[in-house]
Amino acid sequence: MRIYPVTKADIPMLHQALAQLSQDLGDQHMASLAALTAAAPLWRAILAVDEAPKGALLATPLFSTTRGGVGLYVSDLWVSAEARGQGLGQRLLSAALQQWRPVFIKLSVYDDNTRGRAFYERAGFVAQDETNMILQGAALDRLKGQP
Repeated sequence: MRIYPVTKADIPMLHQALAQLSQDLGDQHMASLAALTAAAPLWRAILAVDEAPKGALLATPLFSTTRGGVGLYVSDLWVSAEARGQGLGQRLLSAALQQWRPVFIKLSVYDDNTRGRAFYERAGFVAQDETNMILQGAALDRLKGQP
């Protein structure tokens, strides 16, 4: 299996993997291939491929003054059903650490995703005393209109 950073040519395969992640989670997949491609300068990604995608990691760099450097926010981490339990998730995280050298990784996991939470805890992630909040839709538009 080959694990490598995504290039422009790999974006369709990354999109395929992310669509499968959405399906696996029962989420609506809102990111089109065009949107993912247009946003390519903003994100970093790793693919694991063995004839077809077996795993993917999509992250966005972020700077933290309290952590003293650049980190990664992992928005998506997917391992195919047939590749689960073989350490691929940790290999994807390790590849991201080696490739981009962040001083921390941050992510969110659904409350009802007990397998995902257990995976992250085994990898050394620690739950934080933070509340994830989001601004979108009409509220975002209202704030956008402020001087």
